[in-house]
Amino acid sequence: MAHENGDHLVVFTTSYPFSKVVESFLDRELPHLSSVFDTVTLVPRLYPPPGERLDRPLPENISAEASIMHDAQKESTTAYYLHLILSSLASPEFYAEFRQNYRSMLHPAGMRKALGYLGIALDVRDWVARRVEGGVLDPARTLLYTYWFDGTALGAALAKRDFPEIRCVSRVHGYDLYAERYTPPYMPFEETRTCSLDRIHPVSEHGKRYLSARHPSCASCFRVARIGTGDPGFLTPPSLDRVFRVVSCSHIIPIKRIDLLVRGLAEAVRMQPDREFEWVHIGGGALQAEMEAYADATLPGNVSHRFTGYLTNAAVLEHYRQNPVDVFINVSESEGVPVSIMEAESCGIPVVATAVGGTSEIVSDATGILLPENPAPRDIAKAVGRLAADPDDARAMRSACRENWERNYNANRNYSTFAGDLRTLLH
Repeated sequence: MAHENGDHLVVFTTSYPFSKVVESFLDRELPHLSSVFDTVTLVPRLYPPPGERLDRPLPENISAEASIMHDAQKESTTAYYLHLILSSLASPEFYAEFRQNYRSMLHPAGMRKALGYLGIALDVRDWVARRVEGGVLDPARTLLYTYWFDGTALGAALAKRDFPEIRCVSRVHGYDLYAERYTPPYMPFEETRTCSLDRIHPVSEHGKRYLSARHPSCASCFRVARIGTGDPGFLTPPSLDRVFRVVSCSHIIPIKRIDLLVRGLAEAVRMQPDREFEWVHIGGGALQAEMEAYADATLPGNVSHRFTGYLTNAAVLEHYRQNPVDVFINVSESEGVPVSIMEAESCGIPVVATAVGGTSEIVSDATGILLPENPAPRDIAKAVGRLAADPDDARAMRSACRENWERNYNANRNYSTFAGDLRTLLH
């Protein structure tokens, strides 16, 4: 229950705090939120798969609430979609959206996405309504915060329509922002989500510009709030044995283009046949077996490679503490601002990455090498070759990386500012 007349923050998440994997970076944000709000309630919507479940200890004034969670693994997808379809078809919002975006919604993927967003939104709206009517939430002292700019953000907008005093904000990252990532290029209920909330916090300047171009009339509500990572407390050393060590870290899914990275590394290594290379990819995913086989078949003999599979955040940092790393590479075709790059820079590791999303805000000539959005393998090879050939340049980049992290991506500083900003919305 909320404190009598205390400030109450409600955070809508995907699976946090019950997942080891999804949104684990909220661990760093939560203490700052709990210190400025009297009560914090976490409301996730999906049970994580059994192997990923975690029972996190939470600060005293924070509780988690499972009442709108459903288990996508267990339940027949048909039953779930039937529930979504029936609740959505009974909702006037569905018809308003269809009139505005019928071309996208006539595409099966567009229709599925719209129904998914609206189904989640109606669950969120009803959850808020039950708690306001039951006296658990006081609209004048409640802030709804959706971690993703998705169906939960639409739900917050609908709740605000019913209870105008409630304040609502959303973060917006990458997958929940850039329509071009999808076929059709469609983000459902975009106008309602963008222009009904009190404030929207893109994690990058790039995200803010993108939203402002699409919704100029609401641009005054957009305010960048960078996410961040913790101070690892060490700096990763460079290699001293003439082996050049490369690390990449991401889910192994098509958008991350691990096959392109393999081709780029193969070319880099062929250009320096008398040098040894080592590549470690941290992270798992649907394409892991396929990419391992591709790397085996494609990479020359003077590069050893290893796929670690999924590692916890602590294990990733342990890898950076125990092993020399000369460069971190990310050739993704779309990004918000990658947490993996923030972590690499916090350890002083130079970065080679594609100029997509907010990546150019964290990677510059000072901290590494920015590749074109769609690099050829040769572009990757040249970048690797340049760093391998010039240890002095790489040394300067290492200290610039750490300084950039400290200035822009230090979690304690960013989250403390953000929590303070949120609190001002209730005062």
